[in-house]
Amino acid sequence: MSFSERRATLLRILEIETNIKNIEHSKDYLIAKRDLKALENARSSGGRIVVSSPEDLNSTVEIRRNSVEVGECIARYKERMKGDSELINSLGLEKMRLKSGLLNNTTR
Repeated sequence: MSFSERRATLLRILEIETNIKNIEHSKDYLIAKRDLKALENARSSGGRIVVSSPEDLNSTVEIRRNSVEVGECIARYKERMKGDSELINSLGLEKMRLKSGLLNNTTR
């Protein structure tokens, strides 16, 4: 592998890492992840929980902790985050493929 090919591969790996970081640190992703975790852990005690609406993260909804609505809201949050999760996974796979290609070529 030539120097320019290695350089291009390393730059692509850096670009992938930046893209993953941007997704994982975006406001919407962080809010959705936080609220999903709160809902998944909410079943242990009674009362109500206030989280952002899965459809509009700028508005809030109040849900009884032991209600059916919690499960429905969890499903909507997972559906909302599905695209970001798939993109993060595909970028991670591409990064691993590029790294292994670099390692395989340097050991020869």
